[in-house]
Amino acid sequence: MNIFLDTNVILESTLRREEYEVTRALYERIRHQDGRMFISGGSFYSMIYVVDNFLRKQCRLIGDERINTLRVIMTNILYDLNVIGSDKDDLLQSINDVKFKDIEDSCQYQTAVKAGCDFLITFNIGDYPVDDDAVVRVLTPQQYLDLETPKE
Repeated sequence: MNIFLDTNVILESTLRREEYEVTRALYERIRHQDGRMFISGGSFYSMIYVVDNFLRKQCRLIGDERINTLRVIMTNILYDLNVIGSDKDDLLQSINDVKFKDIEDSCQYQTAVKAGCDFLITFNIGDYPVDDDAVVRVLTPQQYLDLETPKE
């Protein structure tokens, strides 16, 4: 089973935000099911920016200590994840998908489709205007955890 994780899910876990426990349970469930987790290359770039800001502003790290900590965190994020890139055609399809009002979310969705994902997990489910016949099913982490046994 292939699971695409939206940027907000990874950041929730990495920065130990309010829904940290739900994201940890999600990861454990996917691992237990021998699932494969995917992110987009764009997500990774965004996460670097957010985590770096967190280290500077919240943790007050500077210089080599900040960059070395950032390297460790980003390496750990990649440990269990597969990264999918986008080419020009993928991006054009995302930009022109009129169902989406947020083009970045359209890019995420198209990347999940490209990766052959069964599910896209996000905390912002309303940003993904897909119906029940969609190629990739969009769920929150808790909705995924509440499924009896996700179908492959």
